[in-house]
Amino acid sequence: MSEQRPQKHVERPRAMPSVNTAVVRAWSLGLSARNHRKTFHTDGLKLFSYNLQIGDTCPDTGVKVLKDYTASGTYGFSSQTTSCHVGRARLHADMLV
Repeated sequence: MSEQRPQKHVERPRAMPSVNTAVVRAWSLGLSARNHRKTFHTDGLKLFSYNLQIGDTCPDTGVKVLKDYTASGTYGFSSQTTSCHVGRARLHADMLV
């Protein structure tokens, strides 16, 4: 079963630019953040690489769920940059699917 790709426009958080590790840390803490190029961002609940949602937060438990968009991952390869974003987020996610 394949998931549909997100729409082209995603509402990005209004936050000061951060490095990629700070974006992931903010996601894990439920805070909004974006990197300087606006290619990696979070509203605190969802995590995006470009406009592709790679992470989410369970509303009931607060568990951080990361979708594996790497070459050997469940969702398949999207881009080299997205694979790097997934790799960084993997350290802070509670669950990898």
